[in-house]
Amino acid sequence: MSSYSYTLVTRDNFVQLSVAVFGLLTTYLWSAISYVVSGPRHATWDFRTHYVRDLLLYLIAHQNDVGVQLFIKLSSSEGPWPTLNASLQRVPQGFASRLVIPMYPLGPLPPSCVWATELREVARISEGREMHAECIIANDVSLTSTDEQRGPKVILHFHGGAYVTGTVEQYRPVHLLLSRYSGLRVYGFAYRLAPHSLYPTQLYDAYCAFSHMLALGYKEHEIVFTGDSAGGNLALALWQLLQKPRLFAMILVSPRVDIASSRRSWSVNAGADIIWGYNIHDVDGPLRKLLVPQGRPVDQHVVDLLEDPYLSPINADLSGLPPMLVQVATAEVMYDDIAEFVRRAQAQNKTNVRYEVFEGGFHDFQFVPLLIRNSVEARENIGKFIHALVNGP
Repeated sequence: MSSYSYTLVTRDNFVQLSVAVFGLLTTYLWSAISYVVSGPRHATWDFRTHYVRDLLLYLIAHQNDVGVQLFIKLSSSEGPWPTLNASLQRVPQGFASRLVIPMYPLGPLPPSCVWATELREVARISEGREMHAECIIANDVSLTSTDEQRGPKVILHFHGGAYVTGTVEQYRPVHLLLSRYSGLRVYGFAYRLAPHSLYPTQLYDAYCAFSHMLALGYKEHEIVFTGDSAGGNLALALWQLLQKPRLFAMILVSPRVDIASSRRSWSVNAGADIIWGYNIHDVDGPLRKLLVPQGRPVDQHVVDLLEDPYLSPINADLSGLPPMLVQVATAEVMYDDIAEFVRRAQAQNKTNVRYEVFEGGFHDFQFVPLLIRNSVEARENIGKFIHALVNGP
């Protein structure tokens, strides 16, 4: 494995970084003015949460800018911005091992899977392709003791990004955090993104990633699925496709569970969260890009698919889930969706389905580059959940 370190500032990227910092400072100023004049965007927020939310919206809008990418990398490393230390997420150092995952042949598919034909076609045209992946281990993780225990040996993480964005490189800080708090290796994989690759390409890529874990020698009961946002959706879809494998555990952070939802939190929290609603009729929206080829209209078949359990796992048969932790925050637009999903999961399972609600947080607050209240507690709870399962009551 090679030591993982962040890119340093050079003469070539100093100008881009300066522009990004100026934009962030301007956003900070306007955020402060709005906080003083109109108050926080959510009743529970202090000023830090208010401005972190606004800064994140700036970062999301400019995520492809070189300067912003460099700022995110630097803000995730050790102390480059001393005046912002109180708000910056501290990401551990670690080691990264790059690998490629081949495409695996599909096994038997569930009879109820409406995507069977498309999955077989994706598998056919993907023959000979390889998928980029990484294994991350935080520096302060000792794998010797973990290997001697009766618990899991690896995390397979499904990254978020609404199926249209997100890379292994961008998610290294998340993987390092997961490794530190869980004490495990963390594998991340670069599934194909929309609009270039329509669903269920992403589901097939996830199937190949899981198959590769088995090829590396891991057993089902040694694997933990973790997923944030759309990654949580993908983890639940793969669990269904694999016909309920006996995983060690599943951890879902702000998972997308109902893409056809119109529950109350979508309107109540619309002005506070950092994501917007999923609208199949929005030609620039991620849902349209995921399900409809560019230039084609939305037909009734596509509308009906929005209720499919693979896309909206709130409608799935959730019996037989592994021990599961679900985290959500009260300022999320998907708060009501996730609460209802957990209610159904708890009703259908005798195994532990732990539900944690964090007051005032927004979408994926556990892993964003800037800390708000409860961020560290939420990450620590992920580690505690795994350790409790390993060590028993």
